[in-house]
Amino acid sequence: MKKWILFSFIFTLPFAAFAAPDEQSDYTSYIGALEELNNKKFSKIIIKELNDYLHRFPSADNLDDIHFKIATLYSDRKDKVRSFFTNLEVIYLYPNSRHVPIAKDRVRVLLLQEKKFRPLKDKVETVLNPATRDSTTESAYFAFIGDMVLYDLKSIRKLTIAACEKFLQTNPEMPRADAVLFWQAQLLEKDKRAAEAIAELLQLTYLYRNSVFATASKLKMAEIFTGRLKMHDKAMFALEEFILEFPEDPQAPYAQFKLAQIIEKKKKKPLEALEAYKAVAKNFPGSVEAVPALFEAARLYEDKFKEYDQAIRIYTEVVRDFPEDIKAPHALAEAARIYEKRLKDYFNAANVFFKVYGHYPESNIAAESLFAAADINEKKLKDYDKAIMYYRFVVEQYPDKKVASKASKRIVKLSKNLANLK
Repeated sequence: MKKWILFSFIFTLPFAAFAAPDEQSDYTSYIGALEELNNKKFSKIIIKELNDYLHRFPSADNLDDIHFKIATLYSDRKDKVRSFFTNLEVIYLYPNSRHVPIAKDRVRVLLLQEKKFRPLKDKVETVLNPATRDSTTESAYFAFIGDMVLYDLKSIRKLTIAACEKFLQTNPEMPRADAVLFWQAQLLEKDKRAAEAIAELLQLTYLYRNSVFATASKLKMAEIFTGRLKMHDKAMFALEEFILEFPEDPQAPYAQFKLAQIIEKKKKKPLEALEAYKAVAKNFPGSVEAVPALFEAARLYEDKFKEYDQAIRIYTEVVRDFPEDIKAPHALAEAARIYEKRLKDYFNAANVFFKVYGHYPESNIAAESLFAAADINEKKLKDYDKAIMYYRFVVEQYPDKKVASKASKRIVKLSKNLANLK
């Protein structure tokens, strides 16, 4: 057992720890001998050995030359994706290198000519002149990975994942390792490697408990669990854990809302979902999710339980508790619709439709709601005078709306009918 532990320890030590004083020179000569073969069949081997050189001798003074050789070999092999990626590495890691102008020219050509890089066509100068000019290699590579994640090019996703892994292996204790770990998980999920993404997120939550990404990782886990993996119970557990551990977090209302959605749409438990939706507004009344959650609760009351009075009550609460919310007039309109279509209570339906106009005359549904109030008074309540008055309000207040033309025609028709009756 002791021998195995010793062997494992030795195996994990950096290569440079064993480097003889002249090993760097010998390795350079070895690579040179490979290059002298001048045969394309050896290019993959040369690239591998050059990358190994970068790993073995991280403090060498010719790293930019070695890295640029790798970029050149990819360019010569017409490997446009790796050429793009590796030349960018040169630009980020060695901003003062004599190779940077050539690397920039290569990247510029690829950005302008290749379809796979077209999303960055309008960002050529930003890509070629990164804002970060950090003094350390670690910081420069962190900036490089961050920008690659930000650009989110599918063509370089696997290479960016590999770059994240390389960074984490080289700098596991670096303060920004948690960010790279989170980025890697995001990329793995997009690359349809959901299980690997979950593993990275779990690592983040356990090894970097105080990280600003710890909360985001739980939400991301829930998303992956219920999305690609269809492990809805695990997703629910992650969200419940998030709400319990971080009740004051700005994302807590979102977690509660997502929990309600999973309960309803994945677990098919509308009654539990109803309570979960209502909990959003109850526990997080100031959140942007509060009103949408109440709308979902009202929908369940109406569609699943046929409790129309309860649905109307919820919509009324929206107007009462969130009168300035953009959805408040829509809540009134929904209540009016239920009165009209579900309960056949035309008197209340007309009155509530009119309230949309009365309380929210500037809303985008005010004209249609006023027209609906007029229509119900005309056809259901037979209150023709009130119908004409409401139609006139439509024409006068909203002359540019489509319903204004319809309202004008109704006024003419009703006026004639009333004249004939007299």
